[in-house]
Amino acid sequence: MRYPVTGDWRITSPYGMRTLKGETKFHDGVDFGGSINDTIVAIADGIVTYDQDDYENNLRWVDRHHSAGNMVIIKHTIRGVIYYARYLHIIENTVTKGDKVKEGDKIGVYGDVGYSFGAHLHFDLYTHLWVKIDPNILFDRIENG
Repeated sequence: MRYPVTGDWRITSPYGMRTLKGETKFHDGVDFGGSINDTIVAIADGIVTYDQDDYENNLRWVDRHHSAGNMVIIKHTIRGVIYYARYLHIIENTVTKGDKVKEGDKIGVYGDVGYSFGAHLHFDLYTHLWVKIDPNILFDRIENG
């Protein structure tokens, strides 16, 4: 298992409460900040279950459908547990629904698209029953084995 981005990145917004533009609310994912056109990769082996690739920049601030940029959802089975991971704010998807991916395979590039204030990837995680959970349960495994 690995982090979902390559290159020079940092976590710009962790999972949990945050204040953005003067409003404090819950952030349900982890934002990885980097440079426009940085590569997004699969965190583990999986199957692409959703591929939204119809983003229109002129609608980014007014239409909720376009607030995430392009998006990919991958069903990962990690240590026998099924997770669904959403990868958001993608400029260009390089996978489509039904594709099998291996850990580290390129699935797209990210940038400053959708409801965004800089180039980043928003990564969030769900159980097999589509209950949102803290992605750090997986990232802690990367750090601690």
